[in-house]
Order: sequence, then C-alpha cells, then structure tokens
Amino acid sequence: MEVKEEGPASPSLPLYQIRFNYLFFGSYFLVAAAIHILHAFLVEPQPTFSRFFFAGYALMQCALETCILILIAAIFRQFLPRFFYLSYAALIFILFLGHVIDFPLVRLMDMSFWFALHFVSQESYQNFMELLYASNVSLFVWGAAGLAALGIILGGVWIFRSTEKWTDRHPISTTYPFLIAIMCTMTLFMVSWESSAGHLTSATQMEMYQKSLPWKTTFTPPPQEQFRLDYALKIPEEEQDALRSLDSRAFSLARRPDIYLFIVESLREDFITEAHAPNLHAFRNDNIHFDLALSNANATQISWFSIFFSKFPLYWGKIKPENWKGGSIPLKMLKKMGYKIHAFSSSRLGYYQMDHMIFGEAKYLADTLFLPDEEEFEEPYQRDQIAIEKLVQEMKDPNESSGRVFLVFLDATHLDYSWPKETFSRFHPFEEKINYFKAALSNQGLDGIKNRYRNALYFVDSLMGQFFNALQQYPGGKEAVVVVTGDHGEEFYEHGHLFHASSLTRQQTHVPLYYRFGSNEWKGKKAPCELTSHMDIFPTVLHYVIGEDLFGQVLQGQSIFKEDRWPYVVAARFNASRAPYEFFIHNGEHKMMARFNDERDIFNSKALQIISAKNLHEENIAYDLTSLKEHFGEAIDHLCGP
Repeated sequence: MEVKEEGPASPSLPLYQIRFNYLFFGSYFLVAAAIHILHAFLVEPQPTFSRFFFAGYALMQCALETCILILIAAIFRQFLPRFFYLSYAALIFILFLGHVIDFPLVRLMDMSFWFALHFVSQESYQNFMELLYASNVSLFVWGAAGLAALGIILGGVWIFRSTEKWTDRHPISTTYPFLIAIMCTMTLFMVSWESSAGHLTSATQMEMYQKSLPWKTTFTPPPQEQFRLDYALKIPEEEQDALRSLDSRAFSLARRPDIYLFIVESLREDFITEAHAPNLHAFRNDNIHFDLALSNANATQISWFSIFFSKFPLYWGKIKPENWKGGSIPLKMLKKMGYKIHAFSSSRLGYYQMDHMIFGEAKYLADTLFLPDEEEFEEPYQRDQIAIEKLVQEMKDPNESSGRVFLVFLDATHLDYSWPKETFSRFHPFEEKINYFKAALSNQGLDGIKNRYRNALYFVDSLMGQFFNALQQYPGGKEAVVVVTGDHGEEFYEHGHLFHASSLTRQQTHVPLYYRFGSNEWKGKKAPCELTSHMDIFPTVLHYVIGEDLFGQVLQGQSIFKEDRWPYVVAARFNASRAPYEFFIHNGEHKMMARFNDERDIFNSKALQIISAKNLHEENIAYDLTSLKEHFGEAIDHLCGP
C-alpha cells in the first residue's frame, strides 16, 4: 500500500490508527535502555537490590519515553506539514544523542547533559570560551566536534527517513487508544513497583541511582529531609562597606617579609608522599600542616575566590567583577602596607574573569603579571617551568629582598595531566591519552590515568624543589613566608566519579595546606587547629606579618593562630558562574551535605534539603534533624541570619 508523502494520512488508514517507524524507534529504545541499565550497574561496586530495581526502572522509563515519542510522531505525521515532522525527527535524534552523552557526563562529572546545556546557555561568550580552554581540548577539536554533531543530527534525519520508507512497505500498525493504554499501564506499573519496593533503597542510594535514570527521577521520589531556616543566607557586604571596616593600625609595619603563595591545580593531600612528591613531602614534615585541610570548593574559580577574598564559597557568583572593582581585599591590604605584588601563572587567569576578580579593574593590584605564551609553550608543564624560572629570577633581584608578595599558579596536574615524558616518566604504565568515554564505561585502566597524574605531580614537585633551593640562597629567604596548597583535589573513582567538580568527596576537597613562617619561630605558636580551609590563608599570613589579628570583622576566614576559632568549614560544589547551591558543612569529624531548596536564588531560600551525613571516611551515617541541629546548628545560624 502506498503512503502519501505529505499532508494527512492515506484515506485507507483510519485516523485512529498509527503506522510507526519501528526500526528507528526500536533501535532508539534498545540503545537508550542499554546505556541506562549499564549505568545503573556501574553505580556501586557491590551488587545490591537497588541496582536491579533501578535497572528495571530505567528499562520501563525508556519504554515509556519511546511510546511517547511514537505518539507525538504519529500526530505530527498525520496532521502537520512534512517540514514539522522532519524537524521533529531531528529533535528525536538530539534527544537520542543526549542519552549517549549523558552517560559519560554523569559518570565523570555528576552532571546531566541537559543541566550542562542549561548552564552553558547562561554563560557569557567569554566564560564559554574559557570553559573550552579549561577542558585542555583544542578549539579546532571542539569546532570539529560541533560540525560532527551537526552532521550526525542531519544523518539521523536521513536514517529516520530511510527506515521509515522500509517500514511503510512492511507496516506494523497500532491505534491511539491501544498506545495510550500501554503508556498508562507502564506508568501505573512503575508507580506501584516503586511504592512496594522503593522503600528498600536508602535515601543516599536513591540520590545516586536516580542519576542513572533517563529522567533523573522516579515518579514518586521520597520526600527529602528539610532543614527549615529562620533566616535566609546573609547577603555579602558591599565593597565600600568592607573597606570602611579596615583597621588603620595594620598599615605601619616594622618588617615586611616576602610572601610566597603557591596554588597547584588538582592537588590531593594523600598523594603527597616521598615517592610521588619528595620535596613537598619534606616541606610538609618540616613545617606547619594539618590533620584536615579542606578546599572551599571542588572547582578552581570558587576555590580561588575563597582564597583571595577569604569569604564563604557560597558568595561566589554574588560578588562579581562588574560590581566589585577593587579586587581582593587581602591583596589590597598588603599593597597598603607597602608590599609589591608579582604573579606568575601557568593557569588561565581569565577563567571566569578571575584576573579581574583577584587583581581588580585593569589588574591594578599586580605590579607584575607573568603569563607564559600558550602558543610558544603549548604544554602546561612547559608553562609551569617557565613560570618558576621567572619567579626565581625575580626573587633574586639584588635591589629587593623583602616587601614582596609572589603568587604562583601551577597547572601541570590539571587533567589530562602534563609532564616531560622523556625525563619525568617515573610511574608506569600510563595512558598515552585519556579516553574519557572508555573511562566512563569502566575503571579498568584506571592505574594508567593515575600514573599520568603521579608523573605530572612528580614533575611539579621537582619545580618546587628548584624554588626551595633558590629560597635558601638569597638574603630574604630565611625570613620569607611560604604557603603551598591545591585549589581542590582529584578523584579516581573512589566514590563513583573521576577528576573534580563532580562531588564534594574527601578526595575532591582534602588538599595540602602547608605554612612556613620565616625560621619557623611561630611553628610552636599555632593554636590547636586541626581543621582549616583556604579561607584561613590570608587571615593567617596577615596575623603573622602584623603580629596580631586585626581583620576578624572584614575577613570570614580565621588565622590558624587564633585561640577561639569557628570550628567549621564550608565547601561548595561547582555551579559554573552562578552561586553554588550544593555544599557541605564539616566539623572535623562529620559533614552534612545539603543544598538550598531554591537553586536559582540561594539568598532567598528558607530551607535546606539534606542530602546525607558522612564521617571522615565518606561513609554514610544515620541522622535526623535533631542531631543535625545539635552538630551543625551553630554553623547554619552563622551563615543564615538577619
């Protein structure tokens, strides 16, 4: 029977009947179901009932989604012009690609394809370009990928049309009532199955497994614990208000020791061993370090913000360069004290306009700013190397031996990890190039990825060794302040994800934070501080330089020398340029994972959704609202108030 190409269906086919492209939609269902079932089986290393429950649920959601797409396709084909029908076919193929891309994105970044599209669509052109640069994938490859995606979508329309011609010649038909009845039956089955067996899945498992589903939720998800807030999150003070609070006693210094701050990309504390990083390991043991030092975020831009502003990471996105033009208040204070500021960065400081955030409008706070040419030095390790060479050259300036701040940003340990393979390949075997889709499918080959990281770390450590040697040889070196930290950590599937920016696990937030104060005369003065974070770096350095703690009203971090310290750390999860809505509060023994109920405006949220409570080993622990208030109520009151 010949089927007409345009307009409504053939008169020989009643309007209530449907002929559908069973080859295309059948393939769509099989591939999507296979992806999400596989994802459910990869969530946890040990078999559990939840794994089978969510694998079955994913299968049913894929079947229901396919039926919905068939129904809409039939309506478009029968009642709309051909152009709309083929445009719909293109949208179906985009949805199909969404399922394919969603799998590695959730596995690696804990971020769905649709969430990624949403936040990218809200980014400025400059931020979008910086995200591409930060991926360590060339713009040429990104451009080729974009063209390939467009070609795949157009090819998908051709596949849809070709298979449709075949299925029209070998038709299988159904009716609207029957298809709707099937959809209703599947929906009722999922709801009843969930109500009878869903309670066997814990809330924490539910949080993990839902992300493996096509729709990222079940029909009747269990209600999350709500921590009601008496007040919303405090609004950060304006720039001029902060400046008025400065204590003038701080700006007449008897001495100005040089200050060195090293921020190394993706640096994990437990990797600082004698084998992986002998120079940093020795520096750690000889100087001040902590049982638990945490980054204030699992992403670079928020961590840098908390370091240089000494503010809670939740204020990232609220304080922006267009309305805060003066840059970092701690750096501004140091400039007012007579310090000169020199920055050396292998990292792209233009990432989220952090150069303007840190150094102010026109980067006026930086006396010198050295950024290696990326065209001349393509590899991050090369840029790290030249940055350290320039640092050593500057620190040996015979005309100056004090009164300088050196800020050094190193990038070789950023994925996909960079080092001179001919001379620093100490750890074998290593992956020649990280295959992200393969890594998402399995943790086999993980040692090869970790060895890439180890080799990059070993190289960065050698650069730190060069600096430590140079520090001993120039006159001001003995009195200098040296701080070494990482912007965040790095995960290697210890808790289901790779790299960083995906979750707030210990591996992604436990970083080195080491201090050396001159000849270590203050090492014994450190208060019993075993829990600290990035926010405490500049309050600590200023306390040491001035001799007393004068900025408690201006900086939200606290000096490690302060006796009566606020005993909590707040860390926030990556949310692109917007204020982060997911975070944890850590008290040194346990942490509460939560998110603001209004993700779009955390400063108007009046409740927290509790995700989980964990111990130091990232194990889930039982909790109720009473126990959370007992352990974290003081911290929440500090963050949220009138």
